Amino acid sequence: MMHISTDIGGTFTDFVISDGEKIESFKVPSTPQNPELAIENGLDRLTTVTSFSHGATIATNAVLERKGARIGLITTKGFADVLKIGRQKRAQLYRLDSTRPLPLVDHYFELSERVSSDGVIIMQPAEEEVLAVVEQLKSLAIESVAICFLFSCLNPANERAVRAVLERNGLKNVSCSSEVLPEFREYERMSATVLDAYLKRIVDSYITRIESILAQKVQFYVMQSNGGVVNSGLVKRKPVNMLLSGPAGGVAASKFLCDLIGLNNVITYDMGGTSADVATVINGKLSWTSEGSINGIPLKMPLVDLVTVGAGGGSITWLDAGGALRVGPESAGASPGPICYGLGGTDVTVTDADLLCGFINPSYFAGGEMVLETKNAKMGMEKLANEIGLSYEDTIMGVWKVVNSNMISAIRLASVERGLDIRDFALIAFGGAGPVHAAALARELNIPKVIVPFAPGVFSAYGILVSDVQLDYSRTNILRVGEAEAEAFVNETIEDFTTEAKREFMVQDIEFEDAMLLPSLDMRYVGQSYELNVSYKGLEAAQTRFYDCYRQQYGYYMPSEAVEIVNVRLQVMATRAKPKPPKVVVNGKGKPVGYRAVLFEEGREKIPVY
Repeated sequence: MMHISTDIGGTFTDFVISDGEKIESFKVPSTPQNPELAIENGLDRLTTVTSFSHGATIATNAVLERKGARIGLITTKGFADVLKIGRQKRAQLYRLDSTRPLPLVDHYFELSERVSSDGVIIMQPAEEEVLAVVEQLKSLAIESVAICFLFSCLNPANERAVRAVLERNGLKNVSCSSEVLPEFREYERMSATVLDAYLKRIVDSYITRIESILAQKVQFYVMQSNGGVVNSGLVKRKPVNMLLSGPAGGVAASKFLCDLIGLNNVITYDMGGTSADVATVINGKLSWTSEGSINGIPLKMPLVDLVTVGAGGGSITWLDAGGALRVGPESAGASPGPICYGLGGTDVTVTDADLLCGFINPSYFAGGEMVLETKNAKMGMEKLANEIGLSYEDTIMGVWKVVNSNMISAIRLASVERGLDIRDFALIAFGGAGPVHAAALARELNIPKVIVPFAPGVFSAYGILVSDVQLDYSRTNILRVGEAEAEAFVNETIEDFTTEAKREFMVQDIEFEDAMLLPSLDMRYVGQSYELNVSYKGLEAAQTRFYDCYRQQYGYYMPSEAVEIVNVRLQVMATRAKPKPPKVVVNGKGKPVGYRAVLFEEGREKIPVY
């Protein structure tokens, strides 16, 4: 049994291989123009593959670069402007020229249909009106269609009827909001549905190409944004779940490592070639959210709660209009890469600074896959020093300090600014560049413990390997706690979700009997706009838990005020075999293999290398 996992980054594609006992890893250069080529290059080194688990940024990049499908949105008559109106939020409130990202939709279509606010069909769409829209979609060369009707989260019949007409007439890439996100709040539901449709063609094509590379009988899993994996076929059906596929792997690996070594509270810090991602594990549980965003577009899906900053090994240094040194977010990527790669890069990057500081062995980079060119990096740094007007070594430390400052801000945002006492946490540093910067960040932030896991450069790929199969279900129905039908509705909804999960587990050829069911409720006080998610073990216990969570979040609670249920959720998880990391015997008797002159703020010091 040979289990493989891969994580495609901006610079390298990481491979982790396990036969159930020992673990091996290697890297190959990423091929951004043809991502699956890097996978094929890596698989050529292997003889057999039993299961293949994969995380990638193809969906993320498609949205960031706006290279998804040509989209048509079909919605209720009078509601075509929902995406344009949005929530009237501005990222920079007092900036007069503030702009918002344009919707991903190319063309809008309205149909005469209506569902009431309690889920009753008031008007069904006329087939001749739908057929007229079909003709327009075809004439405009629309590649994917998003359908989002008012209150369809309560009754999906009209959406399904329209989709059936579209599919009968040859339009296959169709996303319905009642399936993508069956929750209220039309703007967020419409946004998620558009994202799903936008990604359908590109993700389907990408996954299909990888399937053609793999042997037919190989189990193929894809990492989701929620920190779990699913069968590749389910990702084709709902590609929006793959949006944050890559970064979630490292957080999942950190959670698994915490379980092994008995740590409850950690900050995960993943610094790769393009960006750094920060997340938290609190009381042994992954921090997740259902209110994320990507490039200014709301993403109301179950997500690992990440803070991302454009500060990676490939982040490029530059001078702003005032002559101040900046680092990122633009990255040199895999090609041309940092100057020290010798692939034609001319911009000084963080990796160049790390090398010139003495933190990187130029003869053994990326697990021995590359030899770095120190001379070229030094010439580039000297040129930058002349532009700034600083000494050579002060410029190196300047790059180091600026990128560390960016990452400190991200760690603070994920922890201190959310009310966490950072002194109660350990920092797990991984990614190709994470451990190089971890000690300096921990010292600055007063984090008492730094953990560098085994094979930190491929730790996210390891996380994808040990992630459990995970399915998330949700449904809106706003009911007051205490109403006669409230608890019965919750239990009935959870049963519906369980039945659906059994079907999907069967498709994935996974035993459902061993699955873990984690029901929860989104609850709030009547009249409030936002909810808290609490575990469900009966409605009375859920209400008590809501009081506790509310008090923890806001410092008080109101036991005399009415509480209502907004969404019912069910998380279904099936454990996969998890190869444990190798044990390292520590006896304090290691002998240095050499010495290196390393640059610190106080100057260069001769440091032993082990």
